[in-house]
Amino acid sequence: MTVRARRTAAGMVAAGLLFGLAACGDGNDGKAVPSGGDDGTGCAAAKGKTVGFSEPLPDPNFQAIEQIVSKALAKYGAKLKVVNANLDPGKQISDINTLMQQQVDALIANPVDPNATQGVFAQVRQKKIPIIVLDTEVGGPYFTTVRDDVDFAGADGAKALKEIVGDGKVAAMFGPNFAELLNWEKAAFEAGAKEAGLNVVDRRVNQKITPADAKAIAESWRQKYGGDLKGIWTFNDVSAIGAASALGGDFTPAIVSINGQPDAVPLVKAGKITATYGVPYDKTGQALAYAALRAVCGAKVPSEIWIPTVKLTKENIDTWQPIAQRVDNPFSIAFEKREGKTYVKLD
Repeated sequence: MTVRARRTAAGMVAAGLLFGLAACGDGNDGKAVPSGGDDGTGCAAAKGKTVGFSEPLPDPNFQAIEQIVSKALAKYGAKLKVVNANLDPGKQISDINTLMQQQVDALIANPVDPNATQGVFAQVRQKKIPIIVLDTEVGGPYFTTVRDDVDFAGADGAKALKEIVGDGKVAAMFGPNFAELLNWEKAAFEAGAKEAGLNVVDRRVNQKITPADAKAIAESWRQKYGGDLKGIWTFNDVSAIGAASALGGDFTPAIVSINGQPDAVPLVKAGKITATYGVPYDKTGQALAYAALRAVCGAKVPSEIWIPTVKLTKENIDTWQPIAQRVDNPFSIAFEKREGKTYVKLD
């Protein structure tokens, strides 16, 4: 399941190879697709088709992604039907069964529990409905998997802390292990810390994912390490905001986080959060819409589509747009190869 929050993929090596380009909206001058035509994103055959979208939880990011996907489908005469699991795997299975009964032509799903959904996914495949999943490695085969690159954020975050604190002590605040994406992020941070030689002296879990709990954890570090703690990694901006509220006196560790959420922006500007990694969720939504349209058009896409994360600091935070401001951005998808992976190219 995705706990949505994340990321210039500056610092990430990019081959710069343009894999392909598909455009909708401005890229097609707002014109309708010619009869029988295929513009590389959608096609005339998409008209009248329905795409199901099984979301894991009510969340503003998903609401924005939903709007982006719906608008992209509507251009080709297709529609989106959304169901929400409210973090209940049983409800998600029931929801997907309902979408099958309603004869959707493609399914987008972000599993709450990817193991629990394998049975219903098998039934979807039997009906020859293409499945597009978000942020899961469990099961398959899928038509494609769209992945937010928290791996880069975790590894680069460890590297950034090493550059800031040198041999100083660092503590890490991780998320609960029920979410695949949080486990990827943790593993990437740990690997990056080991490679960089980062001195991680304490690791804690913000189980409730609240700023209050994050503040309590940071205050316990303040009591234990005082000014000797030079850096903190947090798995999301909610935790970074809580940790920042515990700063004071000689306790001024650099905080590096992941999310790019609006509430963290003022703290980055003020230097209380040194850096955060944001995900351009408009590109997540566009990638899901692109994959769904290619599926109903009978075309192929890469088996994995990666969404790059963006490192945000005081120097570039003013350029960052929250997802709510990205909903109406022009729809365009371009791919580039990076270390053997297919990434959505940022505008």
